[in-house]
Amino acid sequence: MPNAPLPGPQGLYTVSVLPRFLFGSQRVGWQGAYFADIEGAPEGVVDHGHERYCVQRGMHREDRRALGRRSWLAFPCGFSVWRPGDEQRFHWRHGGRSQFLFIAPAQVEDVLGDARPLAGLGQEAPLRSRLLQLTFDALQADLAQGSPAGPLVGESLIAALVAHLAGPHGPSAGRVATRKCARAIELVQARFAEPLTLQELAQAEGLGLRQFSRAFRQATGRSPYQYLLQRRVEHAMVLIGEGLPLAEVAAQCGFCDQSQLTRIFQGQTGTTPGRYRERLGR
Repeated sequence: MPNAPLPGPQGLYTVSVLPRFLFGSQRVGWQGAYFADIEGAPEGVVDHGHERYCVQRGMHREDRRALGRRSWLAFPCGFSVWRPGDEQRFHWRHGGRSQFLFIAPAQVEDVLGDARPLAGLGQEAPLRSRLLQLTFDALQADLAQGSPAGPLVGESLIAALVAHLAGPHGPSAGRVATRKCARAIELVQARFAEPLTLQELAQAEGLGLRQFSRAFRQATGRSPYQYLLQRRVEHAMVLIGEGLPLAEVAAQCGFCDQSQLTRIFQGQTGTTPGRYRERLGR
């Protein structure tokens, strides 16, 4: 059964002083995951037991004191991974900006294709990880741009992050390399203007998320979201050639507005929709 988008940020964690939410992923509707970028209060208490995986990116130095203890410990910038059942119970001071990625256990299982849990990491000393940093930066950038490919970018990045945290395991690349992903490609062709999810495409091929992402890239040379954007831009070129207004082109091709169409169109073709129309003499 597909995972529903997590209904964050309410209930995802419990603190004595609510942070200021800079932005989150609720509008995009990632399956089984939620991203939050926050500005924490200068001091407060967290008293929370996790029901989901929580990948936390601390972007500032913070002092923490476990509840019932007297001594403060310094926590530098870095990443921590909290598992379902793990508890965070401490005072903090010198709060600042942090990012959180909450992932439902069922979504992790869907990505990995088995029920093995991810390990808890960096809880006592946050990790410095270039890959996690780049992944979080990419998630933030996609959300800031309005997620032009819908949920596919975020879900693909989250699947790659889960696979990285789980380590090498599972089916070899060779076993899925011969798949042509014809059903998933047909689904993109038929519904390119809709907010397709990675889970829908993987289910069309009967693969787990991790296997599907690998197989799709091997079959097409592109990730699912890159392929979706390519189809949208190709259809936009047809509609521009037919003389439709650019705002209507954006709506029919699945872009949230004309500015998003222009940004993606230029990134794919090297020119803007307006200049492309001029070259066609429209």
